[in-house]
Amino acid sequence: MSNGVKSAELITKFIKIYPSLPFLVLVLKQFLLQRDLNEVFTGGISSYSLILLTVSFLQLHPRYNASQPSSNLGVLLIEFFELYGRHFNYLKTGIRVRDGGAYIAKEEVQKDMTDGYRPSLLCIEDPLNPSNDIGRSSYGALNVKQAFEYAYLVLSHAVNSQNQAFFSKNNSVIGRIVRVTDEVVQYRRWMQKSFPVLTVSAASPLAGSSGRTYASVANTLSQSSQHIANGNVKLDNRPQEESESDGSCRSSTSSIANSSSSSIASDTVSFPAASLRSPLRSLLSRCHSVFFWQRKGNI
Repeated sequence: MSNGVKSAELITKFIKIYPSLPFLVLVLKQFLLQRDLNEVFTGGISSYSLILLTVSFLQLHPRYNASQPSSNLGVLLIEFFELYGRHFNYLKTGIRVRDGGAYIAKEEVQKDMTDGYRPSLLCIEDPLNPSNDIGRSSYGALNVKQAFEYAYLVLSHAVNSQNQAFFSKNNSVIGRIVRVTDEVVQYRRWMQKSFPVLTVSAASPLAGSSGRTYASVANTLSQSSQHIANGNVKLDNRPQEESESDGSCRSSTSSIANSSSSSIASDTVSFPAASLRSPLRSLLSRCHSVFFWQRKGNI
Protein backbone atom coordinates (compact mmCIF):
# COMPACT_ATOMS: atom_id res chain seq x y z
CA MET A 1 0.00 0.00 0.00
CA SER A 2 2.81 2.39 0.90
CA ASN A 3 4.57 1.63 -2.39
CA GLY A 4 1.37 2.47 -4.27
CA VAL A 5 1.12 5.84 -2.56
CA LYS A 6 4.78 6.57 -3.20
CA SER A 7 4.39 5.55 -6.85
CA ALA A 8 1.44 7.94 -7.23
CA GLU A 9 3.50 10.74 -5.68
CA LEU A 10 6.37 9.95 -8.03
CA ILE A 11 4.10 10.07 -11.09
CA THR A 12 2.68 13.40 -9.93
CA LYS A 13 6.22 14.73 -9.65
CA PHE A 14 7.05 13.56 -13.18
CA ILE A 15 3.89 15.20 -14.56
CA LYS A 16 5.00 18.54 -13.13
CA ILE A 17 8.43 18.14 -14.70
CA TYR A 18 7.14 16.87 -18.05
CA PRO A 19 3.78 18.50 -18.92
CA SER A 20 3.45 16.42 -22.10
CA LEU A 21 3.64 13.14 -20.16
CA PRO A 22 -0.11 12.58 -19.50
CA PHE A 23 -1.07 13.35 -23.10
CA LEU A 24 1.43 10.92 -24.55
CA VAL A 25 0.48 8.21 -22.06
CA LEU A 26 -3.26 8.54 -22.78
CA VAL A 27 -2.73 8.10 -26.53
CA LEU A 28 -0.31 5.23 -26.02
CA LYS A 29 -2.67 3.54 -23.57
CA GLN A 30 -5.55 3.70 -26.04
CA PHE A 31 -3.25 2.47 -28.81
CA LEU A 32 -2.28 -0.59 -26.76
CA LEU A 33 -5.85 -1.12 -25.55
CA GLN A 34 -7.14 -1.61 -29.08
CA ARG A 35 -4.49 -4.31 -29.59
CA ASP A 36 -5.03 -6.09 -26.25
CA LEU A 37 -1.55 -5.11 -25.14
CA ASN A 38 -2.48 -2.77 -22.29
CA GLU A 39 -2.59 -5.41 -19.56
CA VAL A 40 0.13 -7.67 -18.20
CA PHE A 41 -2.06 -10.79 -18.16
CA THR A 42 -2.65 -10.46 -21.92
CA GLY A 43 1.08 -10.21 -22.59
CA GLY A 44 1.16 -6.43 -22.76
CA ILE A 45 2.64 -3.83 -20.44
CA SER A 46 1.10 -2.23 -17.40
CA SER A 47 0.19 1.43 -17.07
CA TYR A 48 3.07 1.96 -14.65
CA SER A 49 5.53 0.43 -17.12
CA LEU A 50 4.16 2.61 -19.91
CA ILE A 51 4.52 5.74 -17.78
CA LEU A 52 8.12 4.90 -16.91
CA LEU A 53 8.89 4.19 -20.57
CA THR A 54 7.54 7.61 -21.48
CA VAL A 55 9.40 9.32 -18.63
CA SER A 56 12.67 7.70 -19.74
CA PHE A 57 11.99 8.80 -23.31
CA LEU A 58 11.54 12.42 -22.20
CA GLN A 59 14.46 12.35 -19.77
CA LEU A 60 16.97 11.18 -22.37
CA HIS A 61 15.57 12.99 -25.37
CA PRO A 62 18.40 14.73 -27.25
CA ARG A 63 16.29 17.83 -27.92
CA TYR A 64 16.39 20.23 -24.98
CA ASN A 65 12.81 21.47 -25.46
CA ALA A 66 11.22 18.01 -25.53
CA SER A 67 10.02 18.43 -21.94
CA GLN A 68 8.62 21.93 -22.47
CA PRO A 69 4.85 22.57 -22.64
CA SER A 70 5.30 24.04 -26.12
CA SER A 71 6.79 20.85 -27.53
CA ASN A 72 5.06 19.25 -30.52
CA LEU A 73 3.14 16.26 -29.18
CA GLY A 74 2.77 14.71 -32.63
CA VAL A 75 6.52 14.73 -33.19
CA LEU A 76 7.15 13.33 -29.72
CA LEU A 77 4.68 10.51 -30.34
CA ILE A 78 6.34 9.50 -33.60
CA GLU A 79 9.78 9.67 -31.97
CA PHE A 80 8.54 7.50 -29.09
CA PHE A 81 7.38 4.85 -31.55
CA GLU A 82 10.68 5.12 -33.42
CA LEU A 83 12.77 4.66 -30.27
CA TYR A 84 10.94 1.68 -28.77
CA GLY A 85 9.86 0.20 -32.08
CA ARG A 86 13.13 0.29 -34.01
CA HIS A 87 16.19 1.45 -32.09
CA PHE A 88 15.97 0.28 -28.49
CA ASN A 89 18.01 -2.85 -27.69
CA TYR A 90 15.64 -4.99 -25.61
CA LEU A 91 18.15 -7.83 -25.26
CA LYS A 92 20.99 -5.96 -23.57
CA THR A 93 19.62 -2.68 -22.24
CA GLY A 94 17.65 -1.83 -19.14
CA ILE A 95 15.82 1.40 -18.31
CA ARG A 96 16.44 3.54 -15.24
CA VAL A 97 14.46 6.69 -14.43
CA ARG A 98 15.90 7.60 -11.03
CA ASP A 99 18.73 10.11 -10.73
CA GLY A 100 17.86 11.80 -14.01
CA GLY A 101 17.45 8.62 -16.03
CA ALA A 102 19.89 6.39 -17.90
CA TYR A 103 20.21 3.33 -20.11
CA ILE A 104 22.08 0.60 -18.24
CA ALA A 105 23.37 -2.85 -19.06
CA LYS A 106 21.20 -5.66 -17.80
CA GLU A 107 24.21 -7.16 -16.04
CA GLU A 108 24.29 -4.08 -13.80
CA VAL A 109 20.59 -4.41 -13.07
CA GLN A 110 21.03 -8.03 -12.10
CA LYS A 111 23.52 -7.09 -9.37
CA ASP A 112 20.71 -5.48 -7.36
CA MET A 113 18.18 -8.24 -8.00
CA THR A 114 17.51 -10.87 -5.34
CA ASP A 115 16.17 -14.44 -5.19
CA GLY A 116 17.95 -15.46 -8.35
CA TYR A 117 15.85 -13.31 -10.68
CA ARG A 118 17.24 -12.23 -14.02
CA PRO A 119 16.32 -9.07 -15.94
CA SER A 120 13.35 -9.53 -18.26
CA LEU A 121 13.18 -8.68 -21.94
CA LEU A 122 11.59 -5.33 -21.11
CA CYS A 123 13.75 -4.45 -18.15
CA ILE A 124 12.58 -1.37 -16.25
CA GLU A 125 14.21 -0.72 -12.90
CA ASP A 126 11.74 0.20 -10.19
CA PRO A 127 12.69 3.75 -9.07
CA LEU A 128 11.43 2.96 -5.57
CA ASN A 129 12.97 -0.51 -5.30
CA PRO A 130 16.02 -1.14 -7.52
CA SER A 131 15.80 -4.91 -6.94
CA ASN A 132 12.40 -5.03 -8.64
CA ASP A 133 12.01 -5.31 -12.42
CA ILE A 134 8.75 -3.59 -13.39
CA GLY A 135 8.60 -5.32 -16.78
CA ARG A 136 9.15 -8.81 -15.39
CA SER A 137 5.62 -10.01 -16.08
CA SER A 138 5.33 -8.54 -19.58
CA TYR A 139 5.94 -11.79 -21.44
CA GLY A 140 4.64 -10.30 -24.71
CA ALA A 141 7.06 -7.36 -24.83
CA LEU A 142 8.10 -8.27 -28.39
CA ASN A 143 4.48 -7.89 -29.51
CA VAL A 144 4.48 -4.42 -27.98
CA LYS A 145 7.71 -3.62 -29.82
CA GLN A 146 6.18 -4.76 -33.12
CA ALA A 147 3.09 -2.64 -32.48
CA PHE A 148 5.26 0.41 -31.82
CA GLU A 149 7.24 -0.23 -35.01
CA TYR A 150 4.02 -0.54 -37.02
CA ALA A 151 2.76 2.76 -35.59
CA TYR A 152 6.03 4.49 -36.44
CA LEU A 153 5.93 3.30 -40.06
CA VAL A 154 2.29 4.33 -40.51
CA LEU A 155 2.64 7.78 -38.95
CA SER A 156 5.97 8.64 -40.55
CA HIS A 157 4.54 7.67 -43.93
CA ALA A 158 1.41 9.76 -43.33
CA VAL A 159 3.28 12.95 -42.39
CA ASN A 160 5.81 12.66 -45.19
CA SER A 161 5.30 15.65 -47.47
CA GLN A 162 5.82 13.50 -50.56
CA ASN A 163 2.80 11.39 -49.64
CA GLN A 164 0.35 14.20 -48.87
CA ALA A 165 -1.28 13.92 -52.29
CA PHE A 166 -2.37 10.35 -51.55
CA PHE A 167 -4.25 11.22 -48.36
CA SER A 168 -7.38 13.24 -47.83
CA LYS A 169 -6.90 16.39 -45.79
CA ASN A 170 -10.06 15.59 -43.85
CA ASN A 171 -8.64 12.36 -42.42
CA SER A 172 -6.95 12.33 -39.04
CA VAL A 173 -3.32 11.29 -38.93
CA ILE A 174 -3.62 9.79 -35.44
CA GLY A 175 -6.76 7.99 -36.64
CA ARG A 176 -4.56 5.68 -38.70
CA ILE A 177 -3.35 3.93 -35.56
CA VAL A 178 -6.09 4.74 -33.01
CA ARG A 179 -9.41 4.02 -34.66
CA VAL A 180 -12.91 4.89 -33.55
CA THR A 181 -14.61 1.52 -33.90
CA ASP A 182 -18.34 0.72 -33.85
CA GLU A 183 -17.95 -0.42 -30.25
CA VAL A 184 -16.53 2.96 -29.28
CA VAL A 185 -19.39 4.75 -31.05
CA GLN A 186 -21.97 2.60 -29.26
CA TYR A 187 -20.25 3.19 -25.93
CA ARG A 188 -20.28 6.95 -26.48
CA ARG A 189 -23.98 6.84 -27.32
CA TRP A 190 -24.63 4.85 -24.16
CA MET A 191 -22.65 7.38 -22.13
CA GLN A 192 -24.59 10.30 -23.62
CA LYS A 193 -27.88 8.57 -22.87
CA SER A 194 -26.96 7.44 -19.36
CA PHE A 195 -25.14 10.61 -18.32
CA PRO A 196 -26.66 13.62 -20.12
CA VAL A 197 -24.48 16.64 -20.70
CA LEU A 198 -25.23 19.56 -18.38
CA THR A 199 -24.67 23.18 -19.28
CA VAL A 200 -23.56 26.01 -17.02
CA SER A 201 -24.30 29.60 -17.90
CA ALA A 202 -21.56 32.18 -17.71
CA ALA A 203 -23.82 34.15 -15.35
CA SER A 204 -24.18 31.15 -13.04
CA PRO A 205 -22.23 31.27 -9.76
CA LEU A 206 -20.81 27.86 -10.67
CA ALA A 207 -19.10 29.30 -13.72
CA GLY A 208 -17.46 32.12 -11.79
CA SER A 209 -16.71 35.58 -12.99
CA SER A 210 -13.46 34.57 -14.66
CA GLY A 211 -15.01 32.60 -17.48
CA ARG A 212 -16.59 29.60 -19.00
CA THR A 213 -13.97 26.91 -18.67
CA TYR A 214 -14.04 23.30 -17.55
CA ALA A 215 -11.35 23.99 -14.96
CA SER A 216 -13.16 26.94 -13.36
CA VAL A 217 -16.42 25.02 -13.02
CA ALA A 218 -14.75 21.90 -11.64
CA ASN A 219 -12.65 24.00 -9.26
CA THR A 220 -15.74 25.78 -7.90
CA LEU A 221 -17.51 22.49 -7.29
CA SER A 222 -14.44 20.97 -5.64
CA GLN A 223 -14.06 23.96 -3.32
CA SER A 224 -17.72 23.76 -2.34
CA SER A 225 -17.50 20.07 -1.47
CA GLN A 226 -14.22 20.66 0.38
CA HIS A 227 -15.80 23.33 2.58
CA ILE A 228 -18.59 20.94 3.46
CA ALA A 229 -16.19 18.07 4.13
CA ASN A 230 -14.04 20.27 6.40
CA GLY A 231 -17.04 21.42 8.40
CA ASN A 232 -16.78 25.05 7.35
CA VAL A 233 -20.53 25.18 6.76
CA LYS A 234 -22.44 26.07 9.94
CA LEU A 235 -25.29 23.76 10.82
CA ASP A 236 -28.22 24.53 13.06
CA ASN A 237 -27.79 22.75 16.42
CA ARG A 238 -31.51 22.71 17.16
CA PRO A 239 -33.45 19.48 16.59
CA GLN A 240 -35.43 19.51 13.40
CA GLU A 241 -38.25 17.46 12.05
CA GLU A 242 -37.58 14.83 9.44
CA SER A 243 -39.31 16.81 6.72
CA GLU A 244 -37.32 19.97 7.54
CA SER A 245 -33.92 18.24 7.47
CA ASP A 246 -34.79 16.40 4.28
CA GLY A 247 -35.95 19.63 2.68
CA SER A 248 -32.74 21.40 3.72
CA CYS A 249 -30.63 18.75 2.06
CA ARG A 250 -32.86 18.79 -0.97
CA SER A 251 -32.60 22.56 -1.27
CA SER A 252 -28.78 22.43 -1.08
CA THR A 253 -28.47 19.92 -3.90
CA SER A 254 -31.30 21.36 -5.98
CA SER A 255 -29.67 24.79 -5.94
CA ILE A 256 -26.58 23.30 -7.55
CA ALA A 257 -28.64 21.25 -9.99
CA ASN A 258 -30.85 24.19 -10.98
CA SER A 259 -27.92 26.54 -11.48
CA SER A 260 -26.15 23.84 -13.51
CA SER A 261 -29.13 23.15 -15.77
CA SER A 262 -29.73 26.81 -16.61
CA SER A 263 -27.97 27.85 -19.80
CA ILE A 264 -27.88 30.56 -22.43
CA ALA A 265 -27.59 29.29 -25.96
CA SER A 266 -25.01 31.82 -27.02
CA ASP A 267 -22.93 31.91 -23.86
CA THR A 268 -22.68 28.56 -22.11
CA VAL A 269 -20.10 25.93 -21.29
CA SER A 270 -20.86 22.22 -21.52
CA PHE A 271 -19.27 19.48 -19.49
CA PRO A 272 -20.20 15.86 -18.67
CA ALA A 273 -22.46 15.25 -15.75
CA ALA A 274 -19.86 12.83 -14.42
CA SER A 275 -17.71 15.82 -13.42
CA LEU A 276 -20.42 16.82 -10.95
CA ARG A 277 -20.74 13.35 -9.52
CA SER A 278 -17.95 13.41 -6.94
CA PRO A 279 -18.81 16.83 -5.38
CA LEU A 280 -22.52 15.98 -5.32
CA ARG A 281 -21.84 12.61 -3.76
CA SER A 282 -19.86 14.32 -1.01
CA LEU A 283 -22.68 16.82 -0.46
CA LEU A 284 -25.38 14.14 -0.37
CA SER A 285 -23.32 12.02 2.00
CA ARG A 286 -22.92 15.00 4.32
CA CYS A 287 -26.65 15.75 4.25
CA HIS A 288 -27.45 12.11 4.97
CA SER A 289 -25.14 12.14 7.99
CA VAL A 290 -26.75 15.33 9.34
CA PHE A 291 -30.20 13.83 8.87
CA PHE A 292 -29.21 10.61 10.66
CA TRP A 293 -27.83 12.39 13.70
CA GLN A 294 -30.83 14.71 13.85
CA ARG A 295 -33.04 11.59 14.05
CA LYS A 296 -30.83 10.29 16.86
CA GLY A 297 -31.15 13.59 18.72
CA ASN A 298 -27.43 14.32 18.69
CA ILE A 299 -27.73 17.57 16.72
